[in-house]
Parts: sequence; structure tokens; C-alpha cells
Amino acid sequence: MKSKILAMVVLATSTALVPHLNCQAQVLVDYESAAERVEILQEAEWRLTFRPSIMVLQQSVQQILETGSPDPDQAAASSKLLEQSQNVEGPEARKLLWQARALLTNAPWTEAEATLGSLSLTTPKPVWTGNGDVLELSALYPVTALQGGTYSLDLFEAQSTSSATPTLGRKIRHLADGRFGKELPALLPIDLTGVADGSYVVMANLKVGSKTAAEGDVALPVYLLRDLDARYASVKKELATVDGHEDAKATAEYPYALAEAMNAGKREVIAFDFPASLSRSKQIIADIKAGNEPVYRTLGLQHRAYRFSETGELLPYQIYVPSSWAPGKKLPLVVALHGANMDETNMLGRSGGQMQTLAEEHGFIVVAPLGYRINSAYGSERSFSGALTKDYARLKRSERDVLELTARIRDEYETDPALQYLLGNSMGGGGTWWIGGQHPEMWAAIAPVAYGGVIPEDACGLKHIPILVVVGDQDTLMLDRVRDSVATLKKEDVGVAYIEVIGGTHKSAFDIALSQIFDFFQQHRR
Repeated sequence: MKSKILAMVVLATSTALVPHLNCQAQVLVDYESAAERVEILQEAEWRLTFRPSIMVLQQSVQQILETGSPDPDQAAASSKLLEQSQNVEGPEARKLLWQARALLTNAPWTEAEATLGSLSLTTPKPVWTGNGDVLELSALYPVTALQGGTYSLDLFEAQSTSSATPTLGRKIRHLADGRFGKELPALLPIDLTGVADGSYVVMANLKVGSKTAAEGDVALPVYLLRDLDARYASVKKELATVDGHEDAKATAEYPYALAEAMNAGKREVIAFDFPASLSRSKQIIADIKAGNEPVYRTLGLQHRAYRFSETGELLPYQIYVPSSWAPGKKLPLVVALHGANMDETNMLGRSGGQMQTLAEEHGFIVVAPLGYRINSAYGSERSFSGALTKDYARLKRSERDVLELTARIRDEYETDPALQYLLGNSMGGGGTWWIGGQHPEMWAAIAPVAYGGVIPEDACGLKHIPILVVVGDQDTLMLDRVRDSVATLKKEDVGVAYIEVIGGTHKSAFDIALSQIFDFFQQHRR
């Protein structure tokens, strides 16, 4: 964590900080250096290279607006385009947002620039097998006079992170150079001869138009896993010969099941290290065939899977078990919910594994679920969460994944049911409000971070739980919504503890306040 807590003040009320609130409050301070602002801008531009979802696109352009140095006219015009993008359908929203980005980066808004923003690398199957793989250049929104141009295609290793986009590793090879016309999608050549199984990023440098050319990069994460079907069949056959060891068997099978589901269009991932996971699967199979147990009741950081009872699918999760755990020792359990466009690896992996360190120091077991699918909101129907998916079954399965996994870990490690806690950031904060309020009997305390949207009906369940609310005062997405949520609860006679991180953003406030969240949990027992 680069930023530091420079000051902390405990106030009897928050009137000096937030005039319309009246609750216990702490003020943490985070100052963002010039170097960090440059890094934020670079990260936002990098996300745009992957042509992300509309929500991530909006957030990234908003970051460029807030973190860059636009003149007043640029800021006003781009803010108007951002606002307009929220009131139109996907393709038109993309075009407005790319226009805002062009304005903020001093790129002339021409037909060539409009074409560049529309172009995306796509593939029907994200897990390639080295045989018959397809890569296309497609348009994500219509352009009045679509421009042709040239491309230069390269393949890079992908380095996994706990964020929503991979980072580039070493360059594997140059794939191709060529031209594309106005007829899209256009098939691009790929040759993977000699390329090993792994996680990769295909990068295309595009030059669009002629007289008023626009230039930029587009990227696509892909995975190479040769002979997938035959290897999966072999693994299932081996696992069928072993009795018991259900947790280990589910974890060993998971990477194969995931790859199959991805190519069938049933799953998506943020990032996944197939070679490492397949190597672990091989070791797990060897262990259980030898009569050893490599997964159940083990310590430390683990990436696992279990079979979800409702659908029979294998769902992933991460868990950290401190070295102080032993059979019969009833430790507290923290359930940690990740934000939108993240996955189960984010909470325990972010900020250099800060949550692992705190879990070890406090003697807490921490489990981080996926929430059934990415961006499924943990069942929440409030604020932005309800808009993330229109699939009600998916929404409810996201909630049930959290509940079922919590019960499984409680049984496996015999955790203390009176010391069970729930926290989450951003969309995970929305899930914390929702699951906390819907199932108050489960939690000794909850900590929703960087998320508002509470309504008066939620107070009935929330009034039974100690609550610590956290938000950064530079969180342009959620600050007002969080303040309004706390005010709503106050009107319903629900008291909360409140931390506002001065200078804290939608991303950084959680990491800065995390140690205070763990201290808060340690003070409460159900």
C-alpha cells in the first residue's frame, strides 16, 4: 500500500466532516502523490485497451477526467458526454465514452478516431487449443464512415494480478502484419506453433484512416491449453478411482471444468493461471492416490473449488487459514466479498496480501467466494448492484454461493459461529449490506465499504448487527450514496460506526481502513 494513514481522529459525531450525519466517526487521511496520479491514469488507459464493459469504461473515463489535468472546457464537455452515456444503450454509450476519452487526451474527434474506439479483438473460444483457433477484429459500435487501416499483431505472456486486467509479461512472438477494410469482423492470422500452454495477451497496434489517422492498441486475454478434451477425460477417469477426498477432487478437477465452461460460453474469468493450476491438479491427484489429504483442513493461502449444490457446478474460492488453527480450536471466520469486475482472488491478494497478514495476526480464518459468477452482486437488488445482471436466477445463486460456502468452511474448520463476520468492497460492499440485512442471525458484525444504496426497508435486518461503514471522500462514485445510506439508517434508529478516508478513492479507502475493520470485528461477538 503506497499511501499511508497520516492522521486519525475519533469524533463524538461526524458533524465537522459530514454535516448531515450524526454517528460515531473516524477520519483517516490518504494523500495521493503526483506519481500515483500518473499510475492511475496509466491503469485507466490500459483497461480501455481491453475494450471493457460499459461500467468499467465509464469508471475509467471518469478516472481520466478526475486524475488528469483537463482545462475547464474539456472537463465540462467530457462530463456532459459521461452523463449522456448513462442514458443510452450499450453501443451508443461506448461511442460517447470514447469521444470523452479522446477529448481528455487531446485526440481530434474524427471518423478515424471514432473507428479506433469501436475496434476490438474477439474470439469465440477464449481457451485456445492450438488447432482451429479464431481471432477477429470486430466493431463494437456503428461508425458513420468506418475507416480501414493496418494492424501489427503480437503475443505476450500475461501476468496475473488481483485486478480486473492482466499485465504484460515478455513478448513471445510477432504474429502478423496486415490491413483491414471497412467490412468487419475481419479474420486475423494466428500461428501458435511451439507456444506452450499458458495465459497470454494478444496485442494489436492499429492505425486507422489515412489523412487524419488515429493510432492505438487493442488487447485480448487468451489461454492456450492443448488437447483439453482428452486431458479432462483422463483426469475424470483418474479421480473416479479414488474414494473420498471430495474437496481435493473438486479442486483438482476445477481448471479443466472451467476451461470447458469458458469455451461453452457459460463462464468468464478475470485472469487464471492454467499451467500452475493444472500442475497443482496433478500433484493433488498423486497425493490422494497415495492416501494423503492435500486440501481438507490445510493451513495458509489456498485456491480451491467445491461443488455447488444447486447446479452441480464447481465454483472457486480462496481461503486463508492462520498458522494458529488446530483441530478443536474455534477461530473467528471472516467472509470477504470482492468488487465488480474482480474475482475470488482479489480480496486476499490485493495490497500485497494485506488481508492475509491481518488474518494471521488476529487469528482469523478468511474465505473469499466468487459469488457464482463475476458481477452477480451477491443477490443484492439495491443501487448499481441490481443493474449488473438482469438474470434473477444468477443473482440469487450469487447469494447462495456465499451462504453455502460459509457453512462449508464453518463445518470444516469448526469456526466459532458467534465470531462470524462479513465485509466487502464496492459491489462486495453492496453484497455486505444485502446479505447482512437478509441474514442478520449469521453475523457478529459487518463492514460494507465504498457502497451505498440502503433504503428504509433494509433497517429491519441491519438494526440487529454492529456495522462499520467505510468510504473515501474522493470516491466520486459512492461518497454521497454512502452518506445518504448512513443518514437513512439514522432515521430508522440504526447506529453505525463510520470511517471516512480523506483523500481516499473508491479503490484505496478499503486498503487503508482494513486494519481498523479487523479491530472492529475483534470487539464484537454475537
